[in-house]
Formats: sequence, structure tokens, C-alpha cells
Amino acid sequence: MDLSFWGFRHWPFDRSFSADRFFASQQHDEAMARMLFLVEESRRCGIIVGPSGTGKTYLLKLLQQRAERIGRLTVRCEATGIESDEFVGQIAVGCNAVVDPNMTSSRIWSGLRSRFAALAVIRQPLVILIDHFDQVEFRCQQAVWRLNQLADATGLKLTVFLATRDRTFPAVLQDLVELRIDITPWNSVETSQFIISAIEHAGCNERMFTDDALTAIHELTNGVPARVVSLSSHSLLAARGQDQVLVTRECVEAAASELLPRVVDHIPANHFSPSARSLGRGRSESANAFGR
Repeated sequence: MDLSFWGFRHWPFDRSFSADRFFASQQHDEAMARMLFLVEESRRCGIIVGPSGTGKTYLLKLLQQRAERIGRLTVRCEATGIESDEFVGQIAVGCNAVVDPNMTSSRIWSGLRSRFAALAVIRQPLVILIDHFDQVEFRCQQAVWRLNQLADATGLKLTVFLATRDRTFPAVLQDLVELRIDITPWNSVETSQFIISAIEHAGCNERMFTDDALTAIHELTNGVPARVVSLSSHSLLAARGQDQVLVTRECVEAAASELLPRVVDHIPANHFSPSARSLGRGRSESANAFGR
């Protein structure tokens, strides 16, 4: 895709992580400040709760960068579908404990104890970030509790963050949590601000989305950031398919009906205008070109 058509330096709606493109909405900015407070004060545990696509993973990645910048050893763990031994192994490797693929669970824990003790001696705080914690098995929940017990026993300053979609938190960990941070979808103003900010950061100061288009994106995505990113991207392609720069509501509806069926399942088929459906057919050619 020729980005010069829009005057972009880079594609504005990229799902990959880039700290310099972080859009600090009021709630995300506040969430980051509260997370950094826990890190700086070496508090025990924080939980980040929010629906899928609201930016929990992005916040954890950004926190990792900022925690490392202030001298914290930081381990980020992806908890989806793993068993407790693999879960603990990820953490052991991340904090540079001695780990061998053939080690038993007890030896891994022994290695972690030694490493925690060594970190305590050199006064090196440790931050553990665990994403998708709602998908772990019970033994992984117990492992988090045990990590905290191990930190107490060795004198290590440990802070753990758990990102989850589940508002019902495991009883085994409730006494550990010192701060709960709720992440909700963007409101209409935040959705519009994000889109305008992303366009400007990509190097274009021209108006590219009409007010109706911005409203439509918020309505069709319910303000869920991940969906906003996808629909905004596809809407630009729908406009490009008609050789126009300005994204209208019809472009947004066309992109939604063609590319994001799950987003619009609750919307009647006759909601979309004939012009939007026509734009959708043109969008397909543009999307294919973008894929190449």
C-alpha cells in the first residue's frame, strides 16, 4: 500500500505494540499512574480487570518498559493455556534462576528460592506481570500465592500484576491484592480523540474522518479499543477503494459489514445503506492490495 496517498509516515492503526504510540486516555493514564505507584512502593499485588480488547496487555507491556527504566527486574508471563510447572518455569527463566528442562517442580522452586535470596541481598526489586490470568488453572493461582510467600521468606521486594477479564477473583489470592484497576471501553470523546491522534502521529494533519464516521466507529465497536483500531484501519481502506481520502459514515459501515461481522451481529442488515454496501465491494480490492 502506498502510504503517500494519505501522507502517512507509517500506518496509523497498527495492533502491534509501540510505546511511542500509546494513547493516554484519562482512564489508561490513571491506570498507569496507579500501577507505577505499586511498583515504586514495592507493594505486593495489583489486579487489572477489563473486557477483552480494552488494553490490558498493552498496559502491561508499557509498564514493563517503565518499570525497567526505574531499575526493576521485570518478568512478563503469558498465562494462556499453560500448566503450573510451565508457568513457574517462565517466571524462573525470566528472573535468571538456574533452570533445566529436566528439572522437577521442587528443584525449580528451590532455584527460585536461591534467586529470590540473591536478589534480596543486592536489593533488586522484582516485578512480575501475568497476562490473561483468568485462563490459568487453580495450581497456577496457588503458585502466585507461593511466590509471594517465597518473597516474604527471603526478604525480596516483589510486586505482582494480574490482568484478567474475570471480575470474580480467586479466593486464594484475595488477601494479596492491594489495588484493583478497572479498565472500561472508551467513551465517544475518547474514541474520536484516539483516531485523530493516531492520524496526526502518522504524519498527516488533514481531516480524514467526518464527525458521522467517528460516531459510527464508536457505535459499532462500543468503544472497545482493539475494535476501534481494526475498524478505523478498514474504514480507511474502504475509502481508498473509492479513491477518496475522506472517510465517511458509509465507508465505516461498509468496512464493518464486510470485515467485522462479529461487531455488527446485533445490527439489522437493513441498517447499512446501499452506498455502504457498494463501498464494501470496492473495499475488498483495496484490502487485498494492502495485504500484499
